Amino acid sequence: MDFIVFAVLSAAAIVAGLATIAWKNPIRSALSLIICLFALAGVYVTLYAHFIAAMQVLVYAGAIMVLFVFVIMLLNLQEGKLAEAKVTIVSVLSGVVVLLLVGKFYRVLSTFGSNGGPMVPGKGIGPEFGTVSPIGEMLFKQFLLPFELVSVLLLIAVVGAVVIARRRFWREGE
Repeated sequence: MDFIVFAVLSAAAIVAGLATIAWKNPIRSALSLIICLFALAGVYVTLYAHFIAAMQVLVYAGAIMVLFVFVIMLLNLQEGKLAEAKVTIVSVLSGVVVLLLVGKFYRVLSTFGSNGGPMVPGKGIGPEFGTVSPIGEMLFKQFLLPFELVSVLLLIAVVGAVVIARRRFWREGE
């Protein structure tokens, strides 16, 4: 049963991720990303990482996506102003990478049942796996610098979006 739930949630995450890229409307892309993040939270639950799943929903699908939608609304992107998609070397290479990842996903799913899956309860994981204490110790001891760098990067992104929106507002007001 775990395999079926894992496969369905993984497929939903992949489809929603592709829909995030495919939509031309930024709001639809943001909503597709929210679906992808919820599916990833479900994948974390099937891997017995319940704390990470809860944080995925609260932080990413909740707070960060509200921020994304706020910035999209602040920038007032309209379909008429969006540039038409062009085929470039980056888009071709991105497509190749996506195909390689789908192939890897298929290989993982095809070998899932033969070796018991990536994580079987009681096999190789302790009772504290996925709880707050070990995650907090790793986050604030071993990975403190990357954690702080990500927070600074998010702050820079928000300030940049506000500056861009403010410039546009002042230009239209003249």
